Amino acid sequence: MDRQPAPAPEDHRTRVAAERRERMHSRLVESALLVFGQRGVDASIIDELISTAGVSRGTFYNYFRTNEDVLVAVSVAVSNEMLRVVDPFAHAEPDPAARIAVGMRLFLGLAEEFPALGAFLSRGGVRVLRGNGLINEYLPRDLIQGRDSGRFPIAETAPAFDMVVGSTLAALHRMQSGGLPDGHASTLASLALLALGLPADEAESIAQRPLLKLELAPDSLLARAGGGRK
Repeated sequence: MDRQPAPAPEDHRTRVAAERRERMHSRLVESALLVFGQRGVDASIIDELISTAGVSRGTFYNYFRTNEDVLVAVSVAVSNEMLRVVDPFAHAEPDPAARIAVGMRLFLGLAEEFPALGAFLSRGGVRVLRGNGLINEYLPRDLIQGRDSGRFPIAETAPAFDMVVGSTLAALHRMQSGGLPDGHASTLASLALLALGLPADEAESIAQRPLLKLELAPDSLLARAGGGRK
């Protein structure tokens, strides 16, 4: 059997350095999520974050410049973790229309159940889209399948993406101002499917289907930082 050549020393050092940097970034984001969860999203947390993470001020500033930079990074992390919880339930649906409706409803339901998580996303807003958020992977997947299969009579997926994400963000902002009325997420999902080209009765039927209740492990990062259930 031929032996694979050993990686060049410089390649190994580059990879090790990148892995170390990624671990430190994750450590800082996790610490920030916990501190924000305790102090609220409007708090200035740099000093407390440095203490919680057990790093020097110089190390912190190698990764972030401002409190707002940290908030956006945490918002991306929260969004990604929520999507990782929601997507298996949504992706179990063979119909891309049902996947989008289930995803919207479960995502908003999780944000309602853990108000601090919704607060992160509301504050992070559209900046999450620029931070390698998984929404840029999951939602286009379903929109493209729906378009290519003829389920959604749309020519371009980008406006459809903006419509779904924009309406979800608007609901998150409304949530921070006093909560969502009963049935709001289902109605929003129905309107999204209607905008994607489904007949009104079918859009409403899909958006009103019963949902499984999501549960986070009590010791999960999202549950610990989420401020508890309502």
